[in-house]
Amino acid sequence: KAGTTVLWQIRCVQNLDSRLRGNDGIDRSALIIVMTTSPTRHTGQILLAIGVLLRGTALAYGTSLLPESTGYAKVGPRLMPTLVSIGLLILGVLLLKESLTGGFRDVDETVHAAKAIETATDWRAFGWISAGLIANGLLIVPAGFVIAGTVLFVLAARGLGGTGGKGGVQYARNAMIGLVIAASTYAFFTYGLGLALPRGVLPV
Repeated sequence: KAGTTVLWQIRCVQNLDSRLRGNDGIDRSALIIVMTTSPTRHTGQILLAIGVLLRGTALAYGTSLLPESTGYAKVGPRLMPTLVSIGLLILGVLLLKESLTGGFRDVDETVHAAKAIETATDWRAFGWISAGLIANGLLIVPAGFVIAGTVLFVLAARGLGGTGGKGGVQYARNAMIGLVIAASTYAFFTYGLGLALPRGVLPV
């Protein structure tokens, strides 16, 4: 679309009469082309870049409130949030620079807008995954990390396309996979790293 606009503007300039030439004989058509092809302001992209910068700033501020205590490896709780906040700030600056200098590179907003219109939101998937996240938050303390993680996996898998199957075979298989993942994660953090996750009703 932008390329077609530029070609049309060039043709309009080429069709202008000799009045474009001043008394000094200088052809000013190139100047008109530059003036008529000024970069478009991408408001949405600018807002996105500002949002990333604000998120990085908020994370950096929250990180500064964490205690400075370190373990035997001299690594405290500030390390990872600090790295993430620095990454967000750098990303925000780069996005803001591109949005102010012609827009994000290799991004055609018209194409993405058309795809967004053609692709409807899958509200069923959104509902199942949201239910899984809510259930995980409600169950993680009273029932424990393993059970809550298993429920989250089953509901998220259902939202992403897993069907019940005959006799709920698919649900049972997803539950087994979720149980293995949740139990492995629990064992890694609790026994490997010494970070106690909620045990809940399970005697582990």
